[in-house]
Amino acid sequence: MPKVNSQSVDIAYEVLNPGGDAIPVFFITGLPGVRAAWFKQTGAFTKRGPVVLHDHRGTGESAKPLGVYSIEAMAEDVIAIMDAEGIEKGHMVGSSTGGAIIQALCVDHPGRVQSAVMVGTWAKSDEFFLRQYGMRKRVLLEMGVEAYTQFAAYTVYPPRFVAENDEMLKDWVKLGVETSPPVEVVAERIDAILAHDQLGRIGQIKAPTLILGARDDFITPPYYAEQLKAGIPGAELDIFEEGGHLLFQPYAEKFNEKVLAFIARNEP
Repeated sequence: MPKVNSQSVDIAYEVLNPGGDAIPVFFITGLPGVRAAWFKQTGAFTKRGPVVLHDHRGTGESAKPLGVYSIEAMAEDVIAIMDAEGIEKGHMVGSSTGGAIIQALCVDHPGRVQSAVMVGTWAKSDEFFLRQYGMRKRVLLEMGVEAYTQFAAYTVYPPRFVAENDEMLKDWVKLGVETSPPVEVVAERIDAILAHDQLGRIGQIKAPTLILGARDDFITPPYYAEQLKAGIPGAELDIFEEGGHLLFQPYAEKFNEKVLAFIARNEP
C-alpha cells in the first residue's frame, strides 16, 4: 500500500480503479479513521471511476505519533494524497469527522474540491457535543479501549439495527479492540474533534454541497445538518428517517444512489 508523507506523518492510502477521465471520489472516514468503513460504497463507486481511500493519521496503517492531531492537519493529509497522485480535484464524501475535514478542505483549498457530501457531521462542537465526547474520552481513559468501543457500538447504528445484528456488532467490537491505536492517540484524536469549529467559515464554501443526516442519529442530531444547510450557500439537505450515525452502511443502496446522482449533477 502506498504512503505519502504529510507534515512528517506517513499516511497510508489506496486508489481503486485508477485511470480514466472521471474525477476521483474521496471517501473520508469518521473518528475511527480507517478506510474499511466504506466497504458498502466501493463496489458501486468504482463502476463510475477512481475511488481514493485512506487511513487517518493515528489510525490503521498510517503513522501514530503523538501531538499531531487537528481537523486542519487531517485536511492537509488529503491534499498530500492528491498531490502525490497528481489529482487536481476530487468529489469529497465524508462521514462525521470526515465531514469536518471536508469543511476545512472546502475553505482552505477550494480549487481542489469538485463537490462535497457531508454525512452525519457538525460545524462546531457545542455543549451537547462537548459533553458527549468528553464522557467518551473519560470512558476511554478510565475504563479502556474495550469499554470505549462497546459504548460506540450501540450509538453509531439505529436501535433496531443494533437489536437485529447482535453477532455482527460483537465482531465489530472485537475487531475494533484488536486494531485500536494506542489510548493516548485515540484521546488526542478526540481532542481534535472537540476543538472543531468551522461555523464562522462555512459561509465561504463555494463547492456544491450535499448534507445528509438521519433523524435517529444520536451523535450528530439533525439540528447540526440544518445548521450546516443554513450556513453553506446553496447547500442541499436530506434527512433520512432512519439510519443512525453511520447511515451509509445500513442504508447503503439509498445512500449510494443519492450520492452518485449528486456527483453526476456536479461534474465539470
